[in-house]
Amino acid sequence: MDTIKLFASDLDGTFVTDKKTFDTKYFKNTIEQLAANQQFFVASSGRSYNGIAMIFKSYIKKYNISLVSQNGASVFADGRNIFRSDIDPDILEKIYAAIPELSVKPDRIIFEGDDTTYAPDYQKQANLDKISFYNPKMRTIHRFSEINEPIEKIAIFWHDSDQKLMAEELIAKIKVQGVRATSSGYGSIDIINRGISKAIGLQKLGSYLGLHHDQMAAFGDGENDLEMLYYVAHPYVMPNAPDFIKKEFAGDQIALADNNHDGVLKTINQIIAK
Repeated sequence: MDTIKLFASDLDGTFVTDKKTFDTKYFKNTIEQLAANQQFFVASSGRSYNGIAMIFKSYIKKYNISLVSQNGASVFADGRNIFRSDIDPDILEKIYAAIPELSVKPDRIIFEGDDTTYAPDYQKQANLDKISFYNPKMRTIHRFSEINEPIEKIAIFWHDSDQKLMAEELIAKIKVQGVRATSSGYGSIDIINRGISKAIGLQKLGSYLGLHHDQMAAFGDGENDLEMLYYVAHPYVMPNAPDFIKKEFAGDQIALADNNHDGVLKTINQIIAK
């Protein structure tokens, strides 16, 4: 096996447990070993920068963890943003206006920037509370003009509706070609710029760090992880991933355990022990 210099991991369903926790002692020991080996750990998620930073707040600066956030639309390394793909403001405004006119209203919708998550106030308070749990810097807004920073992703949640179908209806309604919908795997559809993915995020990070995809490993469990898993030379799929994802990969490309049993950390440690 080629020397792996970078380990990228999805979060929900992959790195963190179903209760959104992880073994902090095991992680600390692992990341210290990676640092000693001059290897990198990268958090690669559909979450915003602040959503990821909330999980790794005790480790990001100390261990210089890089982040691929917003499904690849924003990348951070050495404590700064090195790549960002903003959605055109005209498209954002069209989406904002079209949401109330959909045949099935979303349960939740957020517009995410690197600093703030914006939630339209026509949503139920209980849903706003759910949003704020995962987005520590949430701001409730009454009109589109209150968004005052670049937005890389729109996350829309529908319960009891076909997520992809509703997203396609939305994109058709706004009549634009520059964005695409991808599943987060956990009850939401993310709208990002066309051509953006976690693979693009890793490519941008690799260029910054001087690393080729042959030197990268990645862990994932969802549809929005597929581009990343196809891109790296060493993909690992979680045992808890859906069958349609697992069948795309060989048996030795399945992580050693699921997300509730430290599968990412166990696999990384097996690799670096060789």
